[in-house]
Order: sequence, then C-alpha cells, then structure tokens
Amino acid sequence: ENIEEHKLSPGKGLSLYISICAAKGLQDIMKNNLGPSGTMKVLVTASGDIKISKDGSYLLNEMQIQNPTASLIAKTIISQKSYIGDGSTSAIILIGETLRNIEKYLEKGIHPQILCDGIDLTRMEIEKWLPSQIINNVLDRKTLLKCARTVIETKIKKILSERMANIAVDAVLTIYNEGKVIDLERIEILQINSRTEADSKWIRGLVLDHGARHPDMPKIVHNAFILLCNINLEHERSETNSSFNYNCIEKKEEISINERDLIDRRVNKIIQLKRSVCNGKKRGFIVINQKGIDSVSLDLLAKEGIMGIRRAKRKNLERISLLCNCIPVNSIHNLKSDILGFSGVVYEQLIGEEKYTFFENVSNPFSGTILIKGRSSFIRKQMENSTLNAIKALKLGIQDKGFLRGSGGIELLLQKHLMAYSCDIPGRKKYGIRSFADAVTAIPITLFENSGYKIDNLNKCIEIYEKTEKKLEYEIPQDLNYLDSFSVKKHMFTTVCFVIIQILLIDDIYFGRGLG
Repeated sequence: ENIEEHKLSPGKGLSLYISICAAKGLQDIMKNNLGPSGTMKVLVTASGDIKISKDGSYLLNEMQIQNPTASLIAKTIISQKSYIGDGSTSAIILIGETLRNIEKYLEKGIHPQILCDGIDLTRMEIEKWLPSQIINNVLDRKTLLKCARTVIETKIKKILSERMANIAVDAVLTIYNEGKVIDLERIEILQINSRTEADSKWIRGLVLDHGARHPDMPKIVHNAFILLCNINLEHERSETNSSFNYNCIEKKEEISINERDLIDRRVNKIIQLKRSVCNGKKRGFIVINQKGIDSVSLDLLAKEGIMGIRRAKRKNLERISLLCNCIPVNSIHNLKSDILGFSGVVYEQLIGEEKYTFFENVSNPFSGTILIKGRSSFIRKQMENSTLNAIKALKLGIQDKGFLRGSGGIELLLQKHLMAYSCDIPGRKKYGIRSFADAVTAIPITLFENSGYKIDNLNKCIEIYEKTEKKLEYEIPQDLNYLDSFSVKKHMFTTVCFVIIQILLIDDIYFGRGLG
C-alpha cells in the first residue's frame, strides 16, 4: 500500500501533525550532542551571557521553547533527571524517531488509539524483558568505574572524564554501607576557583569554606579533639530593642568589665577542658562555634594552641557531628570530655584568596566532599552536574545489583526482541510496536555517526558495535568496556512510551485564559 495515496483527514488533526513535527524538531536539534564525540551547543541568554554545553537536560532547561508540545516533552524529560540523572538526549532521540515512524502509519489511515495500544504493549514487554539482560557483575571498583565513565564521557571532555569518574566511584564507595540505603546527601560538592580542572579531588572527610581568624593559631593539627558549640564568645546583642542606662562613666566601665569577665569565663572553661583531655599528650584541640568569637577570645585560644573557627554554618556542624562523632552543645555548663569528637588531621589551606579548612582521617568516614576546581564557574558547574549524574547512576546500579550493555548494545538487542514479539501480536497494534522497535536503533546509529562512522543500514551498525565491544549474542558477557544503569534505561523507555501516548492523543491545541 502506497503511503502517498492517503492523507491525514482534517478532523484527525493538524494539531497531531504539529505535535509530531515539534518532536522531530527537538530530535534534530539534540541528536548531534549524543555520545563522547557529540558536538556542543552555544546558548546566548537575553543579557548576552554565553553558555556552552552538550548535556541534554541542561540544554532543554535553558533553551527557549515556544511550541507547547515541545515544551511538554522538555519538561517531562527534565523532571526525570532528579531521579535518574541521565538519558535525556537518548529520550529525545527516541521520542522523535518513534513519532517519525508512527507518522507513516497515520498516513495509511491507522487510528492513533490503535498505535497507542501498540506502544503500551511495547512498554509492558520492555519491563518484562529488560531485567533478563542485567549483567550480574561483581560490584567492584572496576565495574563501577565503567558505568561512571559511560555517563561522564558524554558530558565533558575525555581528559577530565577519567578523573571525575574516579572521584564519583570513590564518593559512592565511601557512603555505601551494605544493607543500608545510599544517602547521597552525605556527599557535599564544593567549587573552588583554581588554575586547572585536573586538581579536582575527593576528600574522605569535610571541607569548610573558611578558616581560623587569628594569625597565631595552628595551621595544622594532628589527632585533634573537636568541640562543636553554639555559645556566644563575643559581646552579645539583645534580640529585642533594649538599652543600658547609666549616669556616669564609671557605671559604663563596670558594665563593660562584667560583660568581658563573663566571656573570659566561658573561654577559660574551654581552655580547662582542652588541658584536661590533652594533658601534655601530642593531641590538638579545635573549637567550631556557630556564633561569633571576638578578637580577645581568639587571642586567648591562640595562646593555648587551640584552633578556633567561628560562624560555622549549621549544615557543616551537622556533618562534622556525624563524621567525627561529637555532640554539639549550647551551654558552657555542658562541657565534658564525652561530647568531643575526633579527627586524625585538620589543616588550613589557602587556595587563591580564600581559606579552607580540611578534616581528614575522621572517626566515622561515611561521608565526604568533592572538590571541583576550575578556572571558570561555568566549567566547574558542568563538572559538578556530570559527576552528580554519574553518582546517581552508580547508586541505582548498586541497588539493581547489576548493569546493562552500554554503547548502544542494549538498544540493538531490544530492537531484535521487539520485532520478534510484534509477529505474535494480531491486528494493527503490531505497527505501534514496530515503530518503537525501529526507532530504538536510532540511538546506537546516532552514537556511531557522531563518532565519525558512516552507517548505511542496521547491519553496519551491529558490525561496528561488535568491533568496539563483544558480539551481540544473548549470553551475558562479563568484560564490556561500557555499562549502562538498568534503572536509568528502564525509566527512560517507560517515560518515552508515556510521552508518545500522550502526544498521539492530542487532537487540538488551544490558548488558555491563564491564571494570572
């Protein structure tokens, strides 16, 4: 039957045609960004700022998209990033290619609802088939590194991707505790202005973005006791409007002396605690206060060899409490040795014009800090986003207890499986399945085309894949170079199916009145 002999009837919809064109337009924009060899896009903001990126979710979030269907697709794909962190560009390509294939069947007169049923059957079949393709490798560092590299290489240059992949794996292995939920909130990412991006590293401890405020305080402390407190060690200001009335200068001096004496007693309590726990041993002592410490108090602490850090953020206090096993106190009367934490080494470092304090060899090392260094804030942000995406994929891979073939391998196997599955489906629903099956191969084909290969047909694509990886056989290989997360792929395929069904059910587009 000739495709050209049939036209979409006006009742069936110009709006559906517009929606399909919008999806194909997004695909054409995004497909060149796929893979390690993908190109970059330049975004120019209204204020004239220039941003360069190839990250799919970042581009979708920053681009000005006017078409309502294209905007719907972009928002749906962006929303999945918070959970899985990867697969945005692949999802756009798959949606566009599937609707491109479906368009041919619509022109043949097949009703959109029948094709929707076929897409829904495809989704259910993928959910049944995909778990059988999980490669149950030992979740060691080598396996996790392959998955991290697969995610990061598609977003930043290869020179940096190897280093950032190692950092992502170190971070996940640090917070991973078998039998417990992997809490990504335990990983803090800190951006530091530096001359080179290669200085980025993983700190198995904590980094504070400020240092001690006295020049005579120690810059490095070994075997340090840590006191966390929220005590005023400076002249207090009342929270309400108040005033002190005095009728002579002597009264004013007496008030000042009494207030100074109160602060000194608090500082002396801390010094006495330090002397009792250190007691001549080669131990250090650190005070981290959420409130202020005045210059006189800092001087007293410095003479005693105590490192004092003031106005620490509450978030940092909570992490230090967790890492160093210390208990924060709000009163000077609660100072006891059993509230103190411990860190093997604490040191202050000047990077650029800013001081940073590093806590390493902590007593409870199930948290840490990723230091992202770079010359420009934009490059650092790119590195941070790609590392976060890799960490999310690694977390899902550990929960799934395995990974899938990467580099387009799982898509090539899925196409073969869906084509065989469609032969068992009676009626016209099979055309929806075949539309999706043919579209899936667009991901590996685009991936290899962006790497410089010329792909004439599917067999050529399979041949190139088998040269770079292992043969496409149903036995599960153990030594692949690239691995994809099972949950990422499953979520991506499921999201794509739902979006396609929603688009096919659009029969008209109207401008709403709005709520403003």
